[in-house]
Amino acid sequence: MSEFRRRGSELEYFRELWSQRSSGPVDHSPEIWDERAKRWIDNLNTEPGRTARAERIAATAEYLRAHGLLNAGDSVVDIGCGPGLFTLEFAKYVAHAVGIDYSGCFVEHGKALAAASNVTNAEFQQRDFLALDVEQENLVEVYDLVFSSLTPAATGDGCLEKMMRMSRGWCCNVTIVHANDSLAERVMRDVYGEELRTRWDGRGFYTLLNLLWLSGYYPETHYYDDIRDEIVVPDHKWAKKIAAYCGKKQPEDIDRVEVYLRKLGDTPRHSTSRYGFILWNVNRNDRR
Repeated sequence: MSEFRRRGSELEYFRELWSQRSSGPVDHSPEIWDERAKRWIDNLNTEPGRTARAERIAATAEYLRAHGLLNAGDSVVDIGCGPGLFTLEFAKYVAHAVGIDYSGCFVEHGKALAAASNVTNAEFQQRDFLALDVEQENLVEVYDLVFSSLTPAATGDGCLEKMMRMSRGWCCNVTIVHANDSLAERVMRDVYGEELRTRWDGRGFYTLLNLLWLSGYYPETHYYDDIRDEIVVPDHKWAKKIAAYCGKKQPEDIDRVEVYLRKLGDTPRHSTSRYGFILWNVNRNDRR
């Protein structure tokens, strides 16, 4: 097989792998995403980790600025913006920041945060990125940076190409490449008699890295560790969080975990989430 055909075969493999990796719900509807959004918004100001989340968002902006992005005259879009925290952080530095999400709840939350903070250069739009026609909507080469973090919106068929078509400069994708949780490991072992198998295996990260490289781009990588040491005071919310981490989401599972946590009492928890950044210039491309 010639080098050209071999690379073509590899490229198709990673394209297929990328389009199949979406972890979103089976039924793609605003109602489903609104229900998920309500749970996330409810946890934003109450769950442990608010400070760590704010630090990670600020560190993301710092990383982008260190690479010459988020300048005063720039326009930025956050695909699958969720509650709008990245969009509002970016708005501190750029002329115009846009957050796009399929959930109307997330969009309204972002608008409310912007209004409460008197941010006038950020806007939030309810859009289905999977169905968005960038040519028809006149969104080709509109943004200096197209950003996505932990969203299945970027992994649908053709969505990566849409992101790059919208950019006149750079794209950045962030995902979790590794995670561990000492308390979840303990729950799986003691409650279920199993070893914890993390769903964060880095598949999306290495798929995108190979896909971009084989397509002629020069992706840059970066990692950020969110390390937390905390004392878990057992309650239903913590039981729900730990059960979900273990992949156990049924009400009876949450009850089992809560009973176990209450037997333990106040318990130390060590967790690490390692975020992988892939940044690339859409205008820097060579045929390989």
